[in-house]
Amino acid sequence: MNIKILASILVALLTGSAIALQATLNGRAGAVIGPVRTGLIVNALGGSMAILIILFLFVMARFGALNATAVPGDSVKAFYSTLPLTGLAGFLGILIIVGISFALQAVGVTAGLSAVILAQLLLGLVIDSLGAGSTGIIAADPRRILGVIVMAIGVYLLVPKV
Repeated sequence: MNIKILASILVALLTGSAIALQATLNGRAGAVIGPVRTGLIVNALGGSMAILIILFLFVMARFGALNATAVPGDSVKAFYSTLPLTGLAGFLGILIIVGISFALQAVGVTAGLSAVILAQLLLGLVIDSLGAGSTGIIAADPRRILGVIVMAIGVYLLVPKV
C-alpha cells in the first residue's frame, strides 16, 4: 500500500471516530429536545461556523495573508456552480442527524451506527458499480458483496434483543 492509501485510511478512521462521537451527542440531545430539533439546531450551528470560517478565509486571501491556492480566485463562481450539490448535501445532513438521533435512542450507539454504516456500504457498492463515484467504475465482485453480507450479519448480531 502506498502512503496516500494509508493516509486515506487513517483519515477515514478518524472521521469514523468523529461520527461515533457526534452520533452519541446527537442521540443525547435528541432524547431531550427531539430528533427534528436536534437535526435543525446542529446543522444551523455547524452552518454558522462554516460561514464564519469561509468569510475569514476570503478576508485573509483578499489581504494576501493566505497562499493564493488556499482560496482560488474563481471560488465564488465555483461556489455558485455547486449550490445544487451542496444544498442537497446539507439537506441530507439534516436528515442524517435526525435519523441518528432517533435511532440511537432505541437501539444504542453500536447497533445504530452499524445499521447506518451498512446502508452506506450498500449504497456505496451500487454507486461504485454504476461508476457514479469520483473514482469511476469499481465492480461489485463476489468479495465485495460478501463483505457487505458479513456487515449485515454483524448488524443483526448487534441489534439488542428485547
